[in-house]
Amino acid sequence: MIYQSIADIFAANEQANERFSAAISSLTEAQENFRPVADRWTIAEIAEHVATVNGGFLRITGKLLKQAEAEGNPAPAQLNLKPTALDESGNPLPPFQAPDAVKPQGGKTVSESLPKLREALDGLGALQDRLASVDLSEQRFPHPAFGPLSAYQWLILLGEHMDRHRSQIEAIKAAPGFPA
Repeated sequence: MIYQSIADIFAANEQANERFSAAISSLTEAQENFRPVADRWTIAEIAEHVATVNGGFLRITGKLLKQAEAEGNPAPAQLNLKPTALDESGNPLPPFQAPDAVKPQGGKTVSESLPKLREALDGLGALQDRLASVDLSEQRFPHPAFGPLSAYQWLILLGEHMDRHRSQIEAIKAAPGFPA
């Protein structure tokens, strides 16, 4: 997908959130806490991680937005942005180890993580008009795996991150022994 505007990015992120939320809805406690492999996260832990990371996306985007507003450069008419976490062929980049700060602490249910996830998306939504009014291409913040990313790239990565973890959730649900 090529993103031509902030509205395109926000629409894609909302769709990713809907897919992610659907993947974690109506689960039993046993399903939320099922661990098919000892070194993998449970669905509840994935939900906790995504909620934590989305909060970080909100903080980073807010910081970069303030910098862009201080510079005062108007937004380009068209962004023409590619996905952040895909290679040139459109394939997902290899997974990497989450930094300790965003690893799940455990003990949280999916229902406890959902409001935090929604809070971050609503916080970004409140910034949408401001984000659309300035050029966000020069403001950068380092990502642990991808290096310095612009505010646009951070916004795109949010939906990609939710989709990556939704795929992990679907794999857990398809694993042998997943509780009925």
